[in-house]
Amino acid sequence: MVDKSFEKNRLDLAYQRQLHYLNGIIALTTIGMISFLGTFIWNKDYLLVGLIIVTIFVIIAYYLHRKIDRNLKEISNKIKELSK
Repeated sequence: MVDKSFEKNRLDLAYQRQLHYLNGIIALTTIGMISFLGTFIWNKDYLLVGLIIVTIFVIIAYYLHRKIDRNLKEISNKIKELSK
């Protein structure tokens, strides 16, 4: 019984850590996109460069979001298995 409780607590902490990562990725991506778009809209000469950089941000954020989401699902499934 103690081992299950310890493992569940460990998984809960891992789940919380992944949620913090996810929040950080979302915050940094939105702030990065807004700042780049704002800068490049201000200076219309580099608008295409700005769109390319923002697109790269979105692709990287999407990849990281998917990876973290898979980790969250995996941890959640492990917690469900422990509660049985």
